[in-house]
Amino acid sequence: MQPADRNSVKGSSSIVACITTGVRYLAALVFAVNLSSTSIWDTPPQDPRDSRTVKLETFFKSYNCPEPFYTHEYIRAADTHGVDYRLLPALSVRESTCGRHDRKNNRWGWDSARRGFASVPRGIEYVARKLSQGRYYKDKTLDEKLYAYNPFPRYVREVKELMREIDE
Repeated sequence: MQPADRNSVKGSSSIVACITTGVRYLAALVFAVNLSSTSIWDTPPQDPRDSRTVKLETFFKSYNCPEPFYTHEYIRAADTHGVDYRLLPALSVRESTCGRHDRKNNRWGWDSARRGFASVPRGIEYVARKLSQGRYYKDKTLDEKLYAYNPFPRYVREVKELMREIDE
């Protein structure tokens, strides 16, 4: 057996380097394609053991609210629109006894209960978005938002008290 000459060793090391580089690029491409194929809609729903879910369920049960409680929808809408997760549940208890006296799936008294929603989850999404980005609510404090929602000072205190109950 003859020893390999310098040129053949050099040639095989460059082939190995090309293959290694190619494998790295392929792995990076597969990783990038895998990342781009996921979206926010691919994420699973909120973990049912989330402490907020438990708090909302406890709150709704304490007021004998009708099921379903829509806890995941409240939390998802609050997280999406940057509002306190306790706000809409508190409004629903204050405005419609959490749905026992709602009109047209409007548990929050939105638009003085003149407007309805196709479903409770759609109402949750709509009201959360409006309380976050609507012209009367955007860039306001919680107290200012509640006052714009209902200008009676007692109303602001009542809703905030309900929000505190959720955390107890």
